[in-house]
Amino acid sequence: MEGINLYSTLYYQKSVFKGSYRGMNFHIQKGGGEDNPVLTATAWKGPYILEKTTEEIVTRDFAFSEEGIASADEWLMEQQKILCL
Repeated sequence: MEGINLYSTLYYQKSVFKGSYRGMNFHIQKGGGEDNPVLTATAWKGPYILEKTTEEIVTRDFAFSEEGIASADEWLMEQQKILCL
């Protein structure tokens, strides 16, 4: 992803990645249960944090794998274009 470096699945086992990119705020975290983990990506137009924003919030789940991270990467780039026109 141009401007954002997503981490491997090892990072998301214990941590939430929060950031912003060209006017879009986002976070990525492990979701689902232990038997069926997913990578959950959430995005919204900045500048406010998730708990304070009145902007539309979009969320999507991806496979908890390196392929899922690549898909989340593509999805976030698409959302940045949609949310921050």
